[in-house]
Amino acid sequence: MPTKHLKIPMENTHHSLISEGVPECEQTLHTEKPFWVFLGGNSGIATWLIGVLIAGMGLDVTNALVVIFIGSLVGSFLPALTATMGPKSGLSQIEASRFSLGRSGKKLPAVLNWFNAIGWDVINNIISASAFVVLLAEYSVNVPMWLSLGILVLIQLIIGIYGHHLIQNTAKYTSSLLVFFFLIIGIVAMQKVGLQTLQQLPPDITHTLSALILLVAYNLGWATCTADYTRYLPKSTPSKTVFLTVFTPLFLSLLVFAFFGYMTASAVKEQTPEGVMIALQTLSGQFAPIVLLLVWFTAIPANALNDNSAAYTLISCGFKFSRPTSAIFGAVIGYVISLLATHSFVIFFEDFLFLFAHWVAPWAGIVLVHWFMVGQYNRLTPEGITAGCIIMLSVSIVSLALFSVNPLYTGPGAELLGDLDIGPYLGFFMSAGLYYALLNKRDKYSTLD
Repeated sequence: MPTKHLKIPMENTHHSLISEGVPECEQTLHTEKPFWVFLGGNSGIATWLIGVLIAGMGLDVTNALVVIFIGSLVGSFLPALTATMGPKSGLSQIEASRFSLGRSGKKLPAVLNWFNAIGWDVINNIISASAFVVLLAEYSVNVPMWLSLGILVLIQLIIGIYGHHLIQNTAKYTSSLLVFFFLIIGIVAMQKVGLQTLQQLPPDITHTLSALILLVAYNLGWATCTADYTRYLPKSTPSKTVFLTVFTPLFLSLLVFAFFGYMTASAVKEQTPEGVMIALQTLSGQFAPIVLLLVWFTAIPANALNDNSAAYTLISCGFKFSRPTSAIFGAVIGYVISLLATHSFVIFFEDFLFLFAHWVAPWAGIVLVHWFMVGQYNRLTPEGITAGCIIMLSVSIVSLALFSVNPLYTGPGAELLGDLDIGPYLGFFMSAGLYYALLNKRDKYSTLD
């Protein structure tokens, strides 16, 4: 009897896949597959670190558990909502924003999102490549950093060239394996540490809100790419089903891994991804090589998503590259930056990336209001820059100027609130409200030529 082999086709390489979307005849993805994509992409050292940072804010166990639950719940809602646009439009997430921002207007979030994807690509690769170097050094094998990074980038590049189908077909196995081992490590680490966390302070509203904002902002970043991995679902897929297949993995992964991070925080000497890695090595004892291997492995599913979405958004910027060419370009740029990066640069870049919530939230407000009021029934694309794009840009600038809390800049509004960065959340409701009022008044969007 002949053996059946699983054949994974390469995704359409032409740039028209982005501008024209997925043909309805190719929308055959099984509804459970995006679940594994987002579960694997959101599970790892970076998510664990969120819990460590919350412990560093001095929250007691009760407050921390409530904040982690609410933050995971709220932070997962918006990305799951934007994901519902995928099956009906057939477009990638950033490309779908052309309905509300215009064909020219959507290039701004496309450029910003490309930098965002490449930035996280760099950070994930540096952490994982370092773990691989340390792992082999334990067996007296000296591997230079450039080679370790090169191996990671090559694997991710192959996945990026094949595109969406390979990501979806391998996600179930890589994600389940990743989560299984991290759950075991988390349970073992908690048993060794006990219920001790860092020094707990008296209940403080500022620290509590800061922790909540951090959690929400962490998952909010997914909002710009969730439709990238739901647009191959059948057009008839109920929006509720699409929502749950994205919301559930994002919620569970942040809830569980942030909880592990909080409960094991007292063993972490330095609140960085590398510090978490070293602490888990120590707590794992003879199983430390497994921890290092997992840290190395986490960059593959996470950056497969980053590279693929970066390729989509580069085309949405207006470049007529093929999809594989866009993926190669992003991978090469990410590799070069990774080689040039220092530890201090990575910290700086992480701070810079968290500023992106100030445009993501207003962008999401505009896109979602348009979609649920107009876009589901009338998907026309204005050629220029729409009033929605002007609102998004204006609200983002005001949000950054008044409420940013970052080593790069702290706004006066944030200082009055005890260094609370509420800008993205005010920005979301402000942009959504203004755009809703505009659509209600005009019954259509207007274009500024």
